[in-house]
Amino acid sequence: MRPRAIEHFHSTTVSTTRTCERRGCFKTTREGKPYCPDHVQDHEYVKNILSILAEREAEEGRVRAKGPVAVDTTGLTATELLLHLTLHGSRTVERLSREFQLENTVMRNYVDALQTQGTVVLGRTTRGSTVVRLAG
Repeated sequence: MRPRAIEHFHSTTVSTTRTCERRGCFKTTREGKPYCPDHVQDHEYVKNILSILAEREAEEGRVRAKGPVAVDTTGLTATELLLHLTLHGSRTVERLSREFQLENTVMRNYVDALQTQGTVVLGRTTRGSTVVRLAG
């Protein structure tokens, strides 16, 4: 004999399986999702995220090739860098490189662009590493 709570749960649950919205795909989805795992990239939200990631990768390529002049100081990476410094305080360029999973030279280009803009200031550790902190 089942407790009432379990009986109520079983009698009120509604199936949320759907068929994938991709034309020609008849796979079922779970939890009311519009696309199956093979076609999740067709979802508008996923398309937007993939577009943002592609833009970020393209900018990082330009920054790698052209240096600080290619940095968009209002772009995603620079904005995240400033937010990171706001939340975590001063960091060395090497540590920021690890935390952002960027090459040291690319991170240095971002830091140099933000320093030129006056958003960050640089200092030195006793071991000679460059420390980045927010200006002001």
